Amino acid sequence: MHYHRFSKRTINFLIGAFLLLQILIITGCSNSLNGLSKGFFNQRTTQINSQTALINLKFLPAKYPENYVVINKNEPHFDKSVTAQINVQTNQIENYLQQPVNNQIVNYQGLDNLGRTQAVGSFIRFKDVLKRNSTITPRPAIPEASRIAGEFSDGAFNSDLGKWMGTHSNNRIVTINGYHGYVFNKSHLLAWSLGGSMNSNNLIWGTRAQNVGTNKSNNPGGMAYPETQVRNFLRTNPNEVVYYSASPLYVEQELVPRGVQVQAISLRDPQKFHLNIWVFNAEAGVKLNYQTGNFI
Repeated sequence: MHYHRFSKRTINFLIGAFLLLQILIITGCSNSLNGLSKGFFNQRTTQINSQTALINLKFLPAKYPENYVVINKNEPHFDKSVTAQINVQTNQIENYLQQPVNNQIVNYQGLDNLGRTQAVGSFIRFKDVLKRNSTITPRPAIPEASRIAGEFSDGAFNSDLGKWMGTHSNNRIVTINGYHGYVFNKSHLLAWSLGGSMNSNNLIWGTRAQNVGTNKSNNPGGMAYPETQVRNFLRTNPNEVVYYSASPLYVEQELVPRGVQVQAISLRDPQKFHLNIWVFNAEAGVKLNYQTGNFI
């Protein structure tokens, strides 16, 4: 049998090409500017001046088919305390980039006195995204113990334990508009892929469309839209850090949020990446009861 012998130069080239291919598979690649979706900064935008205006923004499936809308030309607005945190981390960015993945900064505001999940904020690095890549760390299932407001028709919040009790789920399978499945998901505020936990302080009772829109793999909607933008940006800008916040907004005593405002900004160069998105917690063809978590 005759064996072909490659030159040392050819072997080194093949090894280099193989390693490059593995990096692209793990990190993903994009031909668009900064890894962002085409037209990211040129989308139709809605001018909003308050959280009340966001809550009152009517969900129109024909106008918002992927359950989100760009707010104020994607320019985020953070309060003074968050702005101060961003300034501190910007000044310490080189040190933070060197910290291990277990030191990712995440702030969960927890549950309020009604047991409703509050805002989450995090400073996200490329290494945090890479660690949660499914080829490296498989995503775990959400624990049964991670119970949330609106999940149960007979739900009661035990404030002493900080936990929801209940036995009868508000969720059920429907077939509507080409979708067959459960109406609700336990939807992450900070995605698992961005370093988020599987605990109650990071989950809301969100519709399937609020979670992933129409679930297009090449252009996801719902919460998956801003999450994908952040991942893509960090993959092509590994020396950056992105501050990301997700704030569920409730009406009075309602247990289920009307939507989630997602804001993000890159620290080293704030003009390179910034977003301000309102994700509707709604489902076309379904009438939600935000007070209880049920639907008709």
